Amino acid sequence: MDHPRRLAGLQEQMSRRGLGLVAYGPSGDFQYLTDLELGWRAKEAEGPSGAIVLVPREGPPVLILPGPSADPAGQTWIEDVRTYRTDAELGALLRQALRDLDANGGGVAIGHGPGGRPAEVLREAAGDADLREAAGLMAALRVLKEPEEVRRLRAVARLTDQVFDAIVPRIREGMTQGDLEAEIALQGKRLGAEGVSFSPAAIYTKSGSEPAPEPFVYPREKGLVAGTAIAFDFGFVKDGYCSDFGRSLYFGDAPAHIREAYAALQQSVVETVGRMRDGSMRMCDLFPAVEASLDARGYGGYLRARLPDGVLGHNIGIEVHEDPWMRPDRPEPIRAAMVMAMEPKLWHSGEYYLRVEDLVLVGEDGAEFLTQASRDVFQL
Repeated sequence: MDHPRRLAGLQEQMSRRGLGLVAYGPSGDFQYLTDLELGWRAKEAEGPSGAIVLVPREGPPVLILPGPSADPAGQTWIEDVRTYRTDAELGALLRQALRDLDANGGGVAIGHGPGGRPAEVLREAAGDADLREAAGLMAALRVLKEPEEVRRLRAVARLTDQVFDAIVPRIREGMTQGDLEAEIALQGKRLGAEGVSFSPAAIYTKSGSEPAPEPFVYPREKGLVAGTAIAFDFGFVKDGYCSDFGRSLYFGDAPAHIREAYAALQQSVVETVGRMRDGSMRMCDLFPAVEASLDARGYGGYLRARLPDGVLGHNIGIEVHEDPWMRPDRPEPIRAAMVMAMEPKLWHSGEYYLRVEDLVLVGEDGAEFLTQASRDVFQL
């Protein structure tokens, strides 16, 4: 990982905003800076961790970890690592670190991560400093992926493809949506995933059912029956990086209009990605490109039925949802080294809900699919 680039980029943003010091606890930004994950994905639900990284506007950062068991040797590039056992020790460490780093009269910004007592101690140690939020300081830095990040995203995309290949032959009549979602998580763990990037979804839609105002109406306790479309949405974490993926299947004999709808959806993605290269389009252009392809085949209205706001997807990396999003209000050009999750959906109420989602790497002269699960597998 290019740690000097990351540190210099953050410090440049700090200088622009008049910040003398930034503090992060375990979070996506913390991992991006330190290479330490420290279970922050789980801790978002469980509560705050006591780890904090302090970044001055100039010079190297300081990493503070709960000890004495913490052993960051070989796990982080940061040289100045300090450990503590109690709140009192943490307070003393933070006060000393703030003196050592010297905010130079600038504000102190607290990013995502420090919470609970560690955040209170940090605020107490900062004294009369101008406390601010650090949200978004590293968003632009994280947009373009470094070669090692691309390698990890390729690996988690490969694992995700393997999970899809593993679950298709396991689908049986009578499986509930919950059964199938549990199977997805199980196969991911078996194939080496560290966890899921969000709760897996296998969404059933029975053709010929009563039209409804939204697609998620198939009873969770009811098993799979013939004549049902299955829309998948799942992702995994491997080596600290996320995937996000979707395909659709049809259990039973698929009517021609549903087979054609899925083929049109797949083709719209392939055509749009075929136009992508460094600077060729803006984020706000991607939904209209998919929309135009589907309109030409007579399915654009079903795209708009599910995505009326024109949001087509997002970038991805350490976190499953990263900026910039593919939205009508995002004029940023697509750039080489962006990795994004493109996820169009077709919804014909009472007939089908179909999803396709792929990880796409933008290059100088074109784009490639990192997820490569078959586009032809549909009818079971």
